[in-house]
Amino acid sequence: MVTASFPGSPLYFLGWAALVLITPALLPLGHMQRKMLREGRLSSLSMPRAGAYRSAVLQWSVLGALALWLVQQNPSPFGASAYAWPDGAAGLLAFLVVAAVMLGLSRWQRRLHQSARERAWLRSVYRYGASLIAPRDARELAQFRMMAVLTSSAEEITYRLAVPGGFALLLGGGEAAAWPAAALSALLFGIAHAWQGGWMMFWTTVFGLVAAALMLGTGSVWPAVALHIGWNFIVGGMMYTVYGRHALRARGERS
Repeated sequence: MVTASFPGSPLYFLGWAALVLITPALLPLGHMQRKMLREGRLSSLSMPRAGAYRSAVLQWSVLGALALWLVQQNPSPFGASAYAWPDGAAGLLAFLVVAAVMLGLSRWQRRLHQSARERAWLRSVYRYGASLIAPRDARELAQFRMMAVLTSSAEEITYRLAVPGGFALLLGGGEAAAWPAAALSALLFGIAHAWQGGWMMFWTTVFGLVAAALMLGTGSVWPAVALHIGWNFIVGGMMYTVYGRHALRARGERS
């Protein structure tokens, strides 16, 4: 039951509903993509990366602009502090959390490259979607990271501010609704990555919960943005090392 009114209804509600409905719409598209990969009708070896990166930037520029507009209409329950880096102990804690996650991921990445078993597992995962954006050379890696800065920022504004703001209103508004709203938005964030396969969708949801806790714990969206950008930078390097070079070798063997 809706227990709080949406500001600027019905325009605000329509914009918020559009962001929410776009996410499950990606489920059938992801299923179709994975099916085409398995059947060999779509090849990650030959697919141009630059076009995929530009499409992602365009898509998230539009969605991010919509999200910013929604947040301007309804900053509650976050307030203006969501746009500033947290100061004092909260800012230091946010920095330490982001640094610890990045360090842990970097160390795991280095160990991962030493295990043929793990590389084989990753290649099987990449068959289900991520291979289509995995950079295969240094130029594509640079393009991937440039894309990651914009898309990560837009995703955090969308799934940590705009979408939870609407859920909070549906749940009655106020600070008590902030955490359940953030959890619902994290679930949508995971579903938005369903094209990468079930396991990646699960881990993306977990990441969304961590980012939401960081956002609500500090009152600022920027630690979550920094975490997301850093995460994608490291994962992009991992995809290049683990999948990209393997893909180039496979492409050379086929030619």
